Amino acid sequence: MEHHPIETNDKASIAEVEVAKQGLSARARSTVAHYVPSTEEEQALDRQVNLKFDFCIILILSLGFILLGIDKTNVGFVATSNFVEEAHLKSSDIANSVSLFSATYVPLQPISSMIGRRVGAKWWMGALMISWGCICIAHIAIRNSTTFLALRLLLGVAEAGFTPTAFYYMSAFYPKFSLGFRMGLFSGMYSIAGAFAGLLAYGILHLETSMLQGWQMLFLIEGVLTVFVAIIALTLLPTDVTHVWFLTKKERAHAVHRMERDFQTFADTDTQEFGSRADSLVHGAESPFAGANDSNLWQDIQDVLKDWRKLLIIVCNILSVLPVTGFTTFLPLIVAGMGYSGIKATLMSVPPFISGTAGLIVIVLLSDHLKERSLLIVIGMALGLIGCLVMATSSNPQLRYGFAHVCLSGVFAGGPLVAVWLTGNTPCKSTRAFILGLNGWSNIAGVIAGQLFKSKYAPSYRYPLIVTMILIAVGMLGFCLVRALYMVENRRRRKEMAEWDEARFALEGSSIERRGDQRLTWIYSY
Repeated sequence: MEHHPIETNDKASIAEVEVAKQGLSARARSTVAHYVPSTEEEQALDRQVNLKFDFCIILILSLGFILLGIDKTNVGFVATSNFVEEAHLKSSDIANSVSLFSATYVPLQPISSMIGRRVGAKWWMGALMISWGCICIAHIAIRNSTTFLALRLLLGVAEAGFTPTAFYYMSAFYPKFSLGFRMGLFSGMYSIAGAFAGLLAYGILHLETSMLQGWQMLFLIEGVLTVFVAIIALTLLPTDVTHVWFLTKKERAHAVHRMERDFQTFADTDTQEFGSRADSLVHGAESPFAGANDSNLWQDIQDVLKDWRKLLIIVCNILSVLPVTGFTTFLPLIVAGMGYSGIKATLMSVPPFISGTAGLIVIVLLSDHLKERSLLIVIGMALGLIGCLVMATSSNPQLRYGFAHVCLSGVFAGGPLVAVWLTGNTPCKSTRAFILGLNGWSNIAGVIAGQLFKSKYAPSYRYPLIVTMILIAVGMLGFCLVRALYMVENRRRRKEMAEWDEARFALEGSSIERRGDQRLTWIYSY
């Protein structure tokens, strides 16, 4: 079988290693591989397969993620109506509900995603969507604080595993080199959810019947939409790459084979083994990603917990996504304090989310083009800091509203860029899965936001905006520190490798004491 080329998924790292040691072999320069089409015909076939996957998998998962964001943040929009009075809630219940939601949503993410891998990602995501859709519909019966807070806790349980399971599901169909762009599109749906939620809420809150108020219609319609998309997902999404109903036989064989080659690393010398396994998959054998790259679970956990630089990135990511979690829920209330009243405040919260979507696309594209992660994250956070500063200190409503756009245009990029950064610096798939699951705990920012944006700080919300601004600044310093630490570590490794001979490189490449980015031949991207 033809041996196709293998390249790394971090071009910056290759360049740095080449500077460190001229004349290194491909095996010494690289520690992680990905699929690359070897001919123009294969490249055309690959684009065709990706296009079909995009129109089915990415489209359906994106709709699900938009509805997840809408159903999670809709309490902020109904709070601008008569929801609090008619449901007999306390003024602090909205803010407390955000914290209670995060109390189940955050810690249950790794557990829920592991269940998804056991029962099947497609089936688990569909079940989760049906569950949280029904819980959303149940909100129409809220008549007291206890029922409201209990439903928000349950909503957190139901939504907890969708995002990590969706990431795992996408990784089963797209090679690493194609996956980053799709993950960016998927993550960007959260900002779109914020804009669409405002438009949807503005229209539905005007709908009232003799039996249901506007806020009840909102919960009902959004819940029914979620269940409907769940049924579509269960019907149309393929179970795995070997059973894709909308691909031709040739396309399916290619989809399987490229995933098999994507798993091949430089330690894999028997290319015939990979070819034979790919051939068997075409005829219905196990999926190429089932059990691939398996390792000792405890070793994976230890490797992650000992890597304090990546743990610091996750801690800083909590501060990075804090304004995202805060504004997606409380922006309508903040806008209401700028002179816009009632449902109009909901409508006026839409344009800032559109700015957030545009800013996300620009920053992510710049990050890929410049091969920069931490610097673009810090720039996005700086825009968020400037926006919070003006909103907290200015008394001009128009100026405050304008800088809400500036704030959101930067803060949405931090989350996906951190995930891509961690992925690029974690070549071991099993360890990468754990670190990304742990990164999901950055949603603890929702707990912080719920306690910051209390109704007692209305209408200006000056205090929570100042605290958010300070925490963003701390996060920016943390990312700059990690960047500096990676630069120092890269310099140390390049200096040590400069004195190695080929035998020493071979010894390091076969080391069992160090693996993945622990090996001295690995150069970190930042």
